[in-house]
Amino acid sequence: MTSHSDPNTLSPARSQTSGSRRQLLRSTLALGAVVSLAMLGSAACGLISTNILDKTFELSPQKFGLDFGTTTGKVPSVACTVAGDPKCATLASQVSAAGGTATGTCDTVAKVCGADITVTKSYPVTLSNEPSFAQTVGGKAISIVKAIELNYGASNQSTVNLPDMNLYIGPDTAKSPTDKDVYLIDKIPAIAKGTVIPDKSRKIVVQAGSPAFERFSYYLQNPKVPFLLLISGKPSVKAGDDLPSGKVDVTITPAFTVGLPL
Repeated sequence: MTSHSDPNTLSPARSQTSGSRRQLLRSTLALGAVVSLAMLGSAACGLISTNILDKTFELSPQKFGLDFGTTTGKVPSVACTVAGDPKCATLASQVSAAGGTATGTCDTVAKVCGADITVTKSYPVTLSNEPSFAQTVGGKAISIVKAIELNYGASNQSTVNLPDMNLYIGPDTAKSPTDKDVYLIDKIPAIAKGTVIPDKSRKIVVQAGSPAFERFSYYLQNPKVPFLLLISGKPSVKAGDDLPSGKVDVTITPAFTVGLPL
């Protein structure tokens, strides 16, 4: 008798092949789902990054003025022998500097007195009162501070050669660079007498991660909190130099690049 197989019954080989195909199909579908989720994740990341908009703005120029008065003549020659010679204190009293303090010094090699003039000037800033801040940032919360630059110029129309001057940032209660929470930003290089540096022709970049950068960032994110920028220098004069007179102006224009939410 000839046996006939049931057409609806699969042979073991055909059954195994069908199972493999089903497994392959399931694996393909699972892989597609993973790829789709990954693409959605990438798209989501893209949306997050595009929610931050970079904006750059400048504050109004901040002018620091040093006035050495209108005295004429030369620094007198006063003999001295040791550091702290009281005769040098007498010479210092003749070296006037409005807003500065003159301290007598003794050049123990030349045996003659001179004077150091310590000058500190400050400029108050409240960011919320700055028109450019209000126009650029408004009521938005700054997400990130990306760059801080201080563009400056100067005019030294005095009889004094200015040495390097230090620029600081601190709270509005600060009186000197040694006060609490006052941080050095950078040095402004020496400016010889008679020198004019055009406004915004030179630049100080505040380094990210520095204490000064962190303080600027704090004030940017708390714009109603007032703070100060301070300049401090110590020009010196010696016997035979012109007595200090004339004016010095240093103009600083801070510029910020910040990230704002859209």
